Amino acid sequence: MIRLLGLCWLVSIAPAVEFDPKPDDLVLYRFSTTQTAQWQSAGDDLRYDTRIVWDLSLRCAAVAGSLMTLKATFIQVEATHRGPGTEIRVHSPSGAGAGDPLLGHLLLLAGRTLTLDVERATGAVRSISGAEELIAAINAKAPAAVPGDPPPLDAQARATYGPEALARLWSQVLALPTSATSVPLPAPFTAGTMNRSWTELAWTVRLPDGPAPTFELARMPAAVRGSVSALSGSGTVALLAGLPAKTTGTLAFTLAIDAMTQPVTTVNQVTWELVAQ
Repeated sequence: MIRLLGLCWLVSIAPAVEFDPKPDDLVLYRFSTTQTAQWQSAGDDLRYDTRIVWDLSLRCAAVAGSLMTLKATFIQVEATHRGPGTEIRVHSPSGAGAGDPLLGHLLLLAGRTLTLDVERATGAVRSISGAEELIAAINAKAPAAVPGDPPPLDAQARATYGPEALARLWSQVLALPTSATSVPLPAPFTAGTMNRSWTELAWTVRLPDGPAPTFELARMPAAVRGSVSALSGSGTVALLAGLPAKTTGTLAFTLAIDAMTQPVTTVNQVTWELVAQ
């Protein structure tokens, strides 16, 4: 069973805010994410909880008109994953969990820097670099058993850490009020949109009317596809000295997954918090 790790906007009396850092401004953050996935299988109620906590820094490398360039450096990470018969912990300072096939790759991000080009008025990430180097490190850690075959984690690494996936993630974390009414679903969804509404510096989201958006989680050895429904969420943002002081968000949604053996429906909740230290 694949567990996701690891949100259109309508302004309603939204204040005009934007990121306005100065070059070389640097802020330290605690970035925490949690996810709960629940489903039924063979009459059993299953639940898995994942929590990842990053210490990271954001440094303004440049400001050019409507864009700013941020250097996001991951300092350390601690993560846990719990469920029936499963309890995993990884911790970059001690190296604990480095060999775990599910979360061990997180340690490869400690000390790594991503470069984000961000719209100052909306928080939308235009481009991101450093992702390919991370994917290469994950593939080097878990190479293909047979020369010429793709590494076993390559498809999931690209779905989670590819440039587009990371841009979707950081665009939701850095979101600011805007008059746009439709934004992409976050990674790992590869298509689909949601509607976001703002009231001052707080937002809510829902799915637009129409068919349920579809997603694809993996392609090797076989594609895992499905649709998302019953999506709702809310969050807030606060700024300090031109950069985020605190951003929060929660998404709840249902996934109907076309698994290899039988369809599976999971109920999910994802939360995140980015707080200046």
